[in-house]
Amino acid sequence: MQTLKRLLALLVCSAFVAWAQGNSFDKVRYNGGSVDSKVDPKDWNNHLTVTSDLITLALKDGKKLEIPPKSVTSLSYGQEAHRRVGTMVALAILVAPVALFGLFHKTRLHYIGIQYTTPDNKTGGILLQGDKDNYRAILVSLQGVTGVPVAVGEKDREFVPVTVREEVTKGDEGKDAKEKTAGGKSAESKPTETAPAESAKGTVNVSSSPTGADVLVDGEFVGDSPASLKLTPGKHAVTVKMSGYKDWSKEITVQSGSEVQLTANLEK
Repeated sequence: MQTLKRLLALLVCSAFVAWAQGNSFDKVRYNGGSVDSKVDPKDWNNHLTVTSDLITLALKDGKKLEIPPKSVTSLSYGQEAHRRVGTMVALAILVAPVALFGLFHKTRLHYIGIQYTTPDNKTGGILLQGDKDNYRAILVSLQGVTGVPVAVGEKDREFVPVTVREEVTKGDEGKDAKEKTAGGKSAESKPTETAPAESAKGTVNVSSSPTGADVLVDGEFVGDSPASLKLTPGKHAVTVKMSGYKDWSKEITVQSGSEVQLTANLEK
């Protein structure tokens, strides 16, 4: 019995130590925000630490930002993160411009936005990019210490962990606020034109064992498994990859309005 009590005490102590140390992430990009830094937005060598007392971003050039979790007013993911922080740049709130690389590219970039109130009651914000292997843990950690829901667009919901509390936005995702049509009208007037094209696509649901593998369609990375893809009718090559496992590939023919389930059992 004494041995069991000692073991339980050791486990509790270990849990408290882990909780106090928080979570650290080494592979993080700084894409712009309130930190006046010239770090390359494509450089992964920055450090993010999330504890119950402080959210700390240490950049490669030595610049550091410390955010008390209670000062965080908004968390966002994907195109919604880029839109929110980009709006702050347009309003001259942020000192470092937000990098737009890859915003409208087909590849999945895991943007994470953090907005907060500074000690002098001003608004601050940063746009980070997580790696495909750590962005989920970053979202879980940030929400765990702030209690703030993650704002996300409908198209990006499938990439957010189910344990994360969401706030689904209804705005146009990935739209440049300054982009106008020739007639001076906003791109918001176009949904009726694109709706038929969307309905003409087929749905391909891709799962894998183990989960979290890269999913590529016709050689383009489209997300992590499990993934629900909207593909144009015709032939497509679906590939599932994960480090330490053999690649899995299958050619399929997608029909308009169809739904296909693919399961990739990866072999080492």
